[in-house]
Amino acid sequence: MKTLTGTIMTALALLLAAQQLAAQQLPTRTDLDRTITASADFVQHLDRSLPTDLQFHDERGDTVRLGDFFGAGPLGLVFSYYGCSNLCPMQVRNLAQRLAQTSAGAAEQAQMLVVSIDPLDSPVSAAQAKHKFLDNLLPAARAERWHFLSGAPADIAYLTESVGFSYGYDQKTHQYAHPAGFVLITSAGKIARYFFGFDYTADELGRAFDQAAAHQIASPIARLLMVCFHYDLASAPYSALIIEVLRVASVVMLLGLLALAWILLRRARRARTSEA
Repeated sequence: MKTLTGTIMTALALLLAAQQLAAQQLPTRTDLDRTITASADFVQHLDRSLPTDLQFHDERGDTVRLGDFFGAGPLGLVFSYYGCSNLCPMQVRNLAQRLAQTSAGAAEQAQMLVVSIDPLDSPVSAAQAKHKFLDNLLPAARAERWHFLSGAPADIAYLTESVGFSYGYDQKTHQYAHPAGFVLITSAGKIARYFFGFDYTADELGRAFDQAAAHQIASPIARLLMVCFHYDLASAPYSALIIEVLRVASVVMLLGLLALAWILLRRARRARTSEA
């Protein structure tokens, strides 16, 4: 009986929560701009030379040119934005973990560039992002080879267009919709290979970095894009329907439990009567 009472109380709590959600009159945003996510794309420009004179600031506040990172060996290029709480941290951490599992070859000594697509990002937010994304994940020597960059709108646009990386911005949520993935660059500054999403192993990365170190340009790969973008349920077109379904389900559950309680009470009374 105690279990039944607890279940009934749970159903009452669910019903109360549904009523409160309905009372809030959440917006039913039917004007969701689907062009925001549709603009997220990654077009492969293999063997294209990247501009060397684009200027950025690293997480220390130093001014760097893109060409400063060329010449020593292959490097990885990841686009992100430092206020992201969706796929961006996961993408960077996943890549860092896979690279940490490579024990030899070009990948072990590779430089990694994380470039923010948000022109409002700064060396301060870049340093905070590096701390958030990589702390307790890499030894200090490896973390030093990761550079978190911020820059002016023109330099960001030039670099993203050169790589074939496109994205959209939602002014209502102040978030960017962009594809997940990264690019391998040869020491000569040429695009050697694209990786989309998270589906790659440490062995695959090791071979790819070794090939980029040998200035081998990979073939285009099939695109299955994963888009980083937050979908707010409260502003979704079906939020009102979801709340109504929750409320109806709570009522049905409560009525069913009350009926069950009534049946059990009748049985208990009959049992006591027969014993008497």
